[in-house]
Amino acid sequence: MDGLRQLGKYKIAEVIGASALATVYKATDPEPERIIALKILRKEGIDPRATAHAVAKFKNQVLAAERLAHPGIADVYEHGEDDKAAYLAMEYLAGRGLRDFLTLRLRLGLKDTMSIMGQLLAALDFAHANGVVHRDVKPANIIMLLSGRLKLADFGIALVDTFDLAQAGALAGSPAYMAPERHAGQEADRRSDVFSCGIVLYELLTGSKPFEGPPETLGEKICREDFRQASELNPKGSPASLDSVIARALAKNPEERFPTARDFASALESAFRDGGDASHPAGGDETSRTLRREDSTALLSASLRLSAEDLRELEALFTQHVGPMAKVLLKRAARTATDGSMLAGMLAQYIPAESARKEFMAGALERLAAASPGAASSPSIRFSSNLIEGAALDAAALRLALYLGPIARVIAKKTPGRPSDLAAYYRQLAENITNPADRARFLRDAGYGK
Repeated sequence: MDGLRQLGKYKIAEVIGASALATVYKATDPEPERIIALKILRKEGIDPRATAHAVAKFKNQVLAAERLAHPGIADVYEHGEDDKAAYLAMEYLAGRGLRDFLTLRLRLGLKDTMSIMGQLLAALDFAHANGVVHRDVKPANIIMLLSGRLKLADFGIALVDTFDLAQAGALAGSPAYMAPERHAGQEADRRSDVFSCGIVLYELLTGSKPFEGPPETLGEKICREDFRQASELNPKGSPASLDSVIARALAKNPEERFPTARDFASALESAFRDGGDASHPAGGDETSRTLRREDSTALLSASLRLSAEDLRELEALFTQHVGPMAKVLLKRAARTATDGSMLAGMLAQYIPAESARKEFMAGALERLAAASPGAASSPSIRFSSNLIEGAALDAAALRLALYLGPIARVIAKKTPGRPSDLAAYYRQLAENITNPADRARFLRDAGYGK
């Protein structure tokens, strides 16, 4: 379906995701006028059994959506099929999956973690009350919107009480987040979703899952082994008061877990109130927290030779594109950036859409070029000099563009360098590439790596 521009009434804009069976497009629905995500399943050349299973998931998602009108659950509008394809029209979610936070090893604050879990459990409680068990709760299906709110997505393998389970596939799901009874071949109920939420909570607090290993042994670990308490792995970020809540959510026996998502949420809120402040014994009041934020901003702005106001402006601009993860990503990038333009280039890598990356870079460089009054001639916003030009600069920008796209030329121009030491220049350029393998490949192809 490459090059597809129209499907029925839907006008297709761009591909936003793909798998072996399906492609997800950003599209426009003219009636009512809105942006949607259009998931199209190809039937031609695909195993008929796999196709039938995928189409069943499509239909099940529509059945679930008919019951689940909730601000924390992604909407599904309609589905259809013919001999060549099946499609599913869904709410377009301008945000990032919670998996992105975890893959980048971003540690969220305890308050943000509690907010995420509260919203997730409220959405699940509503689904359960309406006869739908999700059965695939995991970070990739938890979408963080730019507003900071979340949406629970992908009810494709949900258990709906009127649905033919044989079509849905009783063992479908993500093994690392599946409850023991599901690994044992038993059916899921709402307590199975509670277990999955316990895994998500543990991972948010510690950065790792309570049970890890190869697929062939993972089920056995979940069914039989104990796990380390979250407070042991992250004493500063996971209060001991949460350990008993996590233990109950992850009980091997469903009867010993929280009976509902609402009960889980209530226990979590109480434990947070009892022990959340204990994880910050010194200066826990609002004034102290404000001072710590201001000190952090001042430290970053000084290291980047930017004013604190300019740094806050850059963060606000970045937040429009990535939402609540902006502050954490900015702090990470600031550890290696040497000036404002390099920082902007590094931040742009986290913006998935090319058009949005260009928009961010244009706004960021405009802001940096016209920074605070009286600062235009001060060292705080001057870019370090780059003496590399002509063919050498063009070659560097071209190599970097393979990894960063159109912003590569801006970064190549602004990164300090001298023709007599191209190796040092290329090593600085490589710092803008987040993936270690890509970074090594970039240096190797330029002749400065092993």
